[in-house]
Amino acid sequence: MLDYRYVYVFKVKNRDLYKIGISKDWKIRQIQIQDSKKTKLQLRILIALPLVFATFFEQRLHKKFSKYHKPLKGVSGGTEFFSLKDYDGHIGLRGELLKYFLLQLMLITFIFVAIGINLLGINWYDYLGALFKR
Repeated sequence: MLDYRYVYVFKVKNRDLYKIGISKDWKIRQIQIQDSKKTKLQLRILIALPLVFATFFEQRLHKKFSKYHKPLKGVSGGTEFFSLKDYDGHIGLRGELLKYFLLQLMLITFIFVAIGINLLGINWYDYLGALFKR
């Protein structure tokens, strides 16, 4: 079964902390995280994108930003926080996640084109020739 969930990035208000995670419903997850700490963290969504193989993409983001890892105790999902003071957090995180989303779209498009070509009985060589007007 496909792992289809949202990969999201939250920013902690007034702090240079970001949470990278996955959830079927990022809005509910935001509430769960905010309510899990006595000091009441205020989170703002930076980006949330639905991705197939969400766990794989989330792990890639965690690995990419591992040197910025900054766990928070007493917070649900507290091991997934990152301090990006020395990194362009807004653009960098959004850019990485958008890259994965676009990669997914390209892959899905390729799969549907391939299925369509095969169902129509078209030869790949002829299709590419017509596409690029050889």
